[in-house]
Amino acid sequence: MTASDLTLLLDRLARDDGWRLPDAFLERADLADRLDLLLPGDTASAEVARAAPFLAAMEASDARLFQRLREAIRAGRGALAMAPWLRSGASEGQHYDALDTLLAGVLAIDEPMADDPVPPPGMVFYQPTPARHILDCVRRAGIGRDDVVLDLGSGLGHVPMLVNILTGARTRGVEREPAYVESAARAADALGLRGVSFLCADARDASLDDVDVVYLFTPFVGGVLADVLVSLERAARARPLRIATLGPCSATFARQAWLRADAATSPDRVAVFRSVSGGPD
Repeated sequence: MTASDLTLLLDRLARDDGWRLPDAFLERADLADRLDLLLPGDTASAEVARAAPFLAAMEASDARLFQRLREAIRAGRGALAMAPWLRSGASEGQHYDALDTLLAGVLAIDEPMADDPVPPPGMVFYQPTPARHILDCVRRAGIGRDDVVLDLGSGLGHVPMLVNILTGARTRGVEREPAYVESAARAADALGLRGVSFLCADARDASLDDVDVVYLFTPFVGGVLADVLVSLERAARARPLRIATLGPCSATFARQAWLRADAATSPDRVAVFRSVSGGPD
């Protein structure tokens, strides 16, 4: 890519303003990525000065779209309003893409510093689930309005909020970081998500009595994961459980005799497990 590529792109932005429409979000995201790659590091350059109004206009168009979607969510029409952007495939990997930018803008979650920046033994540094994997989880786990979904290690609450918006299921997040729980609860309240709740607690103490689906993005390992597995196995004796996992912990769940995987498991795609009927003896 050369300076002429940048000139051609800037000329295109000036000539064709369809990207300014709020619904042209994916086109804008692609154009912004290309600008980011082509613009020189010298912030005082003429190219940067010429690109600045276009980048500002992109942000303004995004903001209008995010506001419209937030209003639709508050009115109970979130799933329908967001549908045009939620046709992402189930590509593997734990990278982020334009859909995550959209979700971040809509949920508008404050991102505080963790109260405990160094996780205790067995706990893993927080990393949000890429949005396309949340969509994959909803589809393959068959999550519906009558389900109760529990996210163990919910962080800033992306999974409970998006699952509730898309399906109407009651969702709960359990997270040990108080600052994360407070931010997630504020965002859910601002969107009027009455079926979403967050609890600041250790995942080993989470109640599973009414839960239908449990989600984990490898929030803990070792002894903590072993203790949670014991709790999940006990709960599966009383009621059928669907368990969706992402990351290295999927291999551990795949070894459990009381679970059956819907398909071959991979650490780079959500794995969906169902408890054996009646649970283990």
